[in-house]
Amino acid sequence: MKTEFGRRSILLVDDIELFLELEKTFLHRDRFDLLMASNAEEIMQLLMKRKPDLIFMDMQVTGARGDDVCRWIKQDPKLSSIPVIMVVASGDHDAESLCRQAGCDALIQSPVKRQQLLSVARNILELADRQQARVTARMLVHFKKNNREHSNFSVNLSHGGMFIATQEILPVGSPLALRLQFPGKEQTLNCQGQVAWLNHSEFHRKPHLPMGMGVAFAGLSAPQQELVKLYLVRKAA
Repeated sequence: MKTEFGRRSILLVDDIELFLELEKTFLHRDRFDLLMASNAEEIMQLLMKRKPDLIFMDMQVTGARGDDVCRWIKQDPKLSSIPVIMVVASGDHDAESLCRQAGCDALIQSPVKRQQLLSVARNILELADRQQARVTARMLVHFKKNNREHSNFSVNLSHGGMFIATQEILPVGSPLALRLQFPGKEQTLNCQGQVAWLNHSEFHRKPHLPMGMGVAFAGLSAPQQELVKLYLVRKAA
C-alpha cells in the first residue's frame, strides 16, 4: 500500500534487532516506508492494520517458524497477494525447500547484502505494480551469465519483461545479458535483464507455467521500448 507520500511499504521480520536495523539501513535511502516486526504476534497485528507491499521474512521468528508465517499469509485470501521474500542461511537447502513449499515468492541467502536486498525489492515491487498486458510469445532467447550462454524459448512477454522456460535456473537477482530474436523479423533486441522470480521444480509459483525464470528488463532505451511495444500491439491485434 502506498503511503500518502507515494512511498511503498516494506515489512522486515527478524527476531534479532541488529539484523533488522541493518536491513533498515540498507533500504532507508530508497524512501521506502519501513515496518518492523520480530515475532508472530506482531506480524499478525500489523497485517490486520495495514497491508505492506512486500515482506522480507527471516526463518527465525520468535513464537513461530518463518515458513509457517509465510504459509499463513499465503493461505489468507486478503493477504496472499503480498510478495513474501524468505531469508535463509546460506547452504541451508532444507530451509529453502520448506520456504518454497510455504509459497514464498523468492529466496535470498543470509548474511544479506545491501545490493541484493535492494535489487530484489525493486524487482518484486516493479512486477507487482505492472498492470500491462502480458501476451503469449514464443521466441528464442539467448541469455548469458558468467560468460556462459544459454538458449531457451520465452513463454510470454510484457513491456517490462518475460518468462523464459528453462532448466538453467539462476538465483533471484542475477543480472543477465539478453538477446531476443523477434519471430518473422530481422530485428533483434539486445538488452540487460535480471531474474525477478522462479518457477522451481520444488515450488511452482505459477502452476500454469513450466519450470523457468521470470526476467525483468533493465534499462531499455527508447528505441528498444518501442520495439517491444510494437510487437505487443501486433500480438494483441
